Amino acid sequence: MFNPFKRVPADPSKLFHRGLSCLSDKGVSRVYSQKTGDPDVKGIYGFDSVVRLNSTYLELVDRYYNWRGTWTLAGAFFFCWSFFGFFVWQLITTLMQGEFVFFDWLFFIGMWSVALLISWATYRLMTSEMFFSTYYPIRFNRKNGMVYVHQSGGDVLSVPWQDLRFVLTGGKNFTITEWTIIGCVMADDGDTITRTFPLPINLAWDPEDLTMCWEFIRCYMEEGDEYLPDLVDTIPWCPPVENQKEGWLFGLLYLSKQYGRLGLLVNALQFPFFFIISFSRWLVMKTSKVPVWPAEIAATCQPDENDPINKGAEHNPPQVWRPMLGLQGKTRYAQSFAREREAMDRITARLKAKYGGQESAD
Repeated sequence: MFNPFKRVPADPSKLFHRGLSCLSDKGVSRVYSQKTGDPDVKGIYGFDSVVRLNSTYLELVDRYYNWRGTWTLAGAFFFCWSFFGFFVWQLITTLMQGEFVFFDWLFFIGMWSVALLISWATYRLMTSEMFFSTYYPIRFNRKNGMVYVHQSGGDVLSVPWQDLRFVLTGGKNFTITEWTIIGCVMADDGDTITRTFPLPINLAWDPEDLTMCWEFIRCYMEEGDEYLPDLVDTIPWCPPVENQKEGWLFGLLYLSKQYGRLGLLVNALQFPFFFIISFSRWLVMKTSKVPVWPAEIAATCQPDENDPINKGAEHNPPQVWRPMLGLQGKTRYAQSFAREREAMDRITARLKAKYGGQESAD
């Protein structure tokens, strides 16, 4: 039975790109190869999505984590606007004005119906984040070759890495095209897509920059152990969401983060908007549960004791807001940038040496 008040969680693995049905769709711009690296990739970068990286698994945040709280704020605003501004106010004013002819009532009933429909839609949006999960982690297990996607309701999508296909796809968002990488679970025919989950990053500029994120994940799952220390060095900081809830200040910083020092000028203009969202984001985090992996998955992902490869939020720099906002001094910025750039250069040099004579699969 249909329940109009049932809350639908903002779980990207259940909501994102339902219309993607097969690899031959026009919306698929590229199919990435897991086995073949890109020798021409500009760099290797996780785009601030890495929760944990060790010798056993790599865990990332979900596609909607970046703007967590936005749906709640937008839904609350438009719900109040449509329900109280149109339905309740029009009902009160209509009853106070006295008698109306039939066509007046017909007009108002039509307006109320539209207002209630908009109110219902915005109610669904407003309640899609709170009291669910703080984030929906994606875990790549390097040792057993599995990918685990934490879903709403405690479900976990478990798929072998080699059985997945990762595709580049773009979608219109007002006047711009946003690009993202989608993991696809395939049917036996090798073309039909049965399930999808998006990777955390979307970009509104050159989609080739997403290759840096893809190669970060692909190198972790496919390349040798010598890549791991350099992958760690490309990560400047990690969001503190593992086994804990994100605080209000970090949420504000995460909304305001930028990838270059000049980006601070753009973000300064958007800061009032980020400041408002930070409170709805904080409310979502406070009312939601920290995701917990099932015991059998946690056991298979147990890292070795004294693992030399280990990167998480506990290793963040003391003043993490400085690299997040690009407010480091020249010396500190030069040192951190040099460490990340040198690690990227070592990885890209290995990729060029190994795959430079091959043609990467698109």
